[in-house]
Amino acid sequence: VSSDVQNRVKRVMEELDFHPNAIARSLRSRKSKLIGFIIADLSNQFFMDIAKGLEKEINKIDDQLLIASSDNEPEKESKIINSLIERNIDGLVIASSGGESLAAIEKCKEIIKEDEIYLSVHKDNPASLRVQLGCGAFIVGATEEEYLTRIKLKDNNITFGFRDLRRDDWKRITEKEVIVEDEKNDFFEGKVCILDMQKVESPLSVDSPVGKVTIADNNYKNLIFAPKGKNWWLTIMFDDQDNLIESYFDITRTNDFSNPENPYFVDMKLDVCIPNGHEPAIMDEDELKEVYEHGLITKEDYENAYNIANKIISTYNSHKEDYYEFIYNLYNKYRNKELGNIKSK
Repeated sequence: VSSDVQNRVKRVMEELDFHPNAIARSLRSRKSKLIGFIIADLSNQFFMDIAKGLEKEINKIDDQLLIASSDNEPEKESKIINSLIERNIDGLVIASSGGESLAAIEKCKEIIKEDEIYLSVHKDNPASLRVQLGCGAFIVGATEEEYLTRIKLKDNNITFGFRDLRRDDWKRITEKEVIVEDEKNDFFEGKVCILDMQKVESPLSVDSPVGKVTIADNNYKNLIFAPKGKNWWLTIMFDDQDNLIESYFDITRTNDFSNPENPYFVDMKLDVCIPNGHEPAIMDEDELKEVYEHGLITKEDYENAYNIANKIISTYNSHKEDYYEFIYNLYNKYRNKELGNIKSK
């Protein structure tokens, strides 16, 4: 349309005091120019500060912000999501009310037409992070306080593992004893946990480089190392007679110490297993390759995982005697302590 025609149309609109109908426009363009923002509590200044910043950015593209409060009620949050979707919103931001965000995430996966959902989660909220990971989220970055995550909505049935030091995440264990302490020496700096599985629901056998091995049963023990500033996590497994079963290194995406008494890690898929009396072996290479091919990790992440695994193996091969002396000394040290009984719920 020529500029002359446009100017004439504008003059007529002004003379008739005509205002475009936004609903009619949205039917044609399939864009409502509305962004929904669901917050947990309107009285919380933290959420209102987010709303101000969000509105400022949205106004730059001539969109408008619709704000609704869930009042910390997951059921109400779900109803608001449905209501906003019915309004044909172009985007949705959720500061979840709780319920581990599961309902909100699943609903978004149903209705969002894009390829990915963008999320964030506070580092000191491992429960929500674990739910996000269970829904297919993967970490793409981090700030000082939060992890930035995404969920791919197409052809993605991959989930990243999560594990906390005290193994509160492992429901197979029905009764346990735990000690967690700081450890700092020439070999290691971080947290060490001795886990005594007094009772388990059932034994657990897994594949290893030497075939099937049982790694969990009544009175089995783990000596677990959570290092600071590293991308690995070591679990050394013992049977009910204190015989060493294997050493298992998880290569990790992150080791988080937001809760110093119970740090956690997010898995990177690749592992190094050292069965007792055998040589180290890299495991789950196909899983690492799969997450790389699906775009859930970068090429740098992929190569770094192998670099860490190979460094673990080379260091172990160069210091075998020191390694076993170190872990047996620590194991005996913690086993000789009086353990406080902690029954998992």
